[in-house]
Amino acid sequence: MIQSEEELNEAVEKASELLQDIHEYCGSENRKWAEYPEAKIRFPRGFIRTADTHRRRIPFVNSEDLKSNIAYTLILSDAILWLSIRTDLWGIPQQMLTKVYVFILGSICESVTKNYLHGIKGGGYKPRTAYLAEQEIIDEELQKDLDWLWDTRNNMHLFRLAQREYNNEYNDECHTRAVRTFRRLLHALRRTGRLA
Repeated sequence: MIQSEEELNEAVEKASELLQDIHEYCGSENRKWAEYPEAKIRFPRGFIRTADTHRRRIPFVNSEDLKSNIAYTLILSDAILWLSIRTDLWGIPQQMLTKVYVFILGSICESVTKNYLHGIKGGGYKPRTAYLAEQEIIDEELQKDLDWLWDTRNNMHLFRLAQREYNNEYNDECHTRAVRTFRRLLHALRRTGRLA
């Protein structure tokens, strides 16, 4: 077990070298990736939260199927987060991980607000966030952040983008804002409880 920063640095260096060696060996044989099942490394246990842990975060969702589907999607977000914080990806790959993370959170916010306001407020996503603000379930700042999250999430529709995404804003600030927005929505809905 690692017990100091020095040991941590040594372990990271060794693990990085071994991963590179595995990659180079598998690539040198000109075989398909699937032909090397023994080359799979063990993903660290304990980082990805359980579906039950995620389901407990959203007690206001009244559909057990939706609650579970959100939990499974949050499990995916944990895996993406690990890649983002435990690897040295940079540039476009790192930015696209952030983009996927934002897509996930935006999609979950869409489902959560739709379920929460079912039978109360129809329409699209932004009318629902406006309704939540009008009812003082969320504040104006959170409404703006939720609408920003939705607009950013809609960049998943590649055919709608006016330009290449080489120049983008999928950075640490974007990630942090998306997470903060998501958490604030969950907090507001837990605080208020189901409306109907």
